[in-house]
Amino acid sequence: EFGLGVGPETFQKNRNLKPDFYQRYQNVSQIAVISDIHGQFPLMVILLKNHKIIDDNLNWNFGKGHLIINGDILGHGDMVTEILWLAYKLENQAEKAGGKLHYILGNHELMVQTNDFRYLNEKYVHAAAIMQIKKEDLFVDNSVLGNWLRKRPAIIKIDSLLITHAGISPQLVQMKLKAQKVNKLFYEKILNPKYTRNNKLTDFLNGRNGPVWYRGYFNANEVATAALDEILDHFGSSKIIVGHTSLEAVTAMFGGRVIAVDSSIKTGRNGEILIIENGETFRGMMDGSRLKL
Repeated sequence: EFGLGVGPETFQKNRNLKPDFYQRYQNVSQIAVISDIHGQFPLMVILLKNHKIIDDNLNWNFGKGHLIINGDILGHGDMVTEILWLAYKLENQAEKAGGKLHYILGNHELMVQTNDFRYLNEKYVHAAAIMQIKKEDLFVDNSVLGNWLRKRPAIIKIDSLLITHAGISPQLVQMKLKAQKVNKLFYEKILNPKYTRNNKLTDFLNGRNGPVWYRGYFNANEVATAALDEILDHFGSSKIIVGHTSLEAVTAMFGGRVIAVDSSIKTGRNGEILIIENGETFRGMMDGSRLKL
């Protein structure tokens, strides 16, 4: 099991698994969302341990709960692979316990999968050199982690919660795109190493108004209340949970209809996790305490 708690049988099963583009889940009473970890493995472990999501041995302890990593494990920090392997193991353990780990595509996963290494920590450039491979080959489709990363969805829905890395733009709704179609396009086109780009629709999804790059909720006057209503109605949702844009804390916006969960974990100094229990939302603090959101 390579000390990871998973072995070749799990690797083979995941490799052969076809992605679920639909990504809708119902009747989930316990949810935790962490975002934009960027290689900060110790902070992630502290948060997950203190909120009883994993135990002292880094094993799944969340029962039938759902843990969402809302994009950007990759980028910046120097403990990216440690987090990827932990998430890979927890996904397997959660499934056996009746729970679920969701790892959503972030812009940094997208960048590395499309050979943009601007924010990849220098450690991994050196690692590739030691292994006598190109950095482009670190997460290729015929690697365990590369194949797994390529199957990450861009949008999921849990009960009435819509969850995506950066946000859903009004332009995406105007194009009448649904989650299933978006997830399928990312897998079959954008993240397909054999795909030739320069397609209007995929260029849009991979651009500033797509779900892994959009920052409109945080720019004054870019998204009106009416536009947000249309976005939520389009997906049949009451709230949207996003990361990508760094704040000091898990923050409710637009009267609680947008919850921003990028709490600047990437700095390595502090961080929070969103906890939802039976419809109630909380800021999960580093020490395991909660503040009502």
